[in-house]
Amino acid sequence: MQVEESRATGWIAWVLFGGIILVLLGTLHFCLGLIALISPEVLAGTRADQLLPVSLTALAWLHLVLGAVAVVTGVGLVRGLTWARVLAIVIGCVAALVNFAFHHVHPVWSVLAIALATVVVYSVAAHGRELADAYGS
Repeated sequence: MQVEESRATGWIAWVLFGGIILVLLGTLHFCLGLIALISPEVLAGTRADQLLPVSLTALAWLHLVLGAVAVVTGVGLVRGLTWARVLAIVIGCVAALVNFAFHHVHPVWSVLAIALATVVVYSVAAHGRELADAYGS
């Protein structure tokens, strides 16, 4: 049996971290969407100065869909799938833009979220193939 030397770097941990975070955030959004469908007034308090007038039911369904997509993407990212890497980069960029847009509401959290999104997007874009190679796919 021949042992091959791995070309993987420590950035794989950041790719895996991004996948786990996507699964956790997706679960959170999915649960929020379910709660909002059952009791729409849960979302009513968070709609001050809304950019687009969207109904609470539509917002609840948006959370459900976004949560499901994030969970599936996170699992795919942990497994090293190419489509999940592309989708994770898109989700990370959108998350950074949204946090930048709302930095005046939660300044510390927004800066932290932008920094984490940036690191995860970089790790997935630059080192995502290493994770796929580590799995042998």
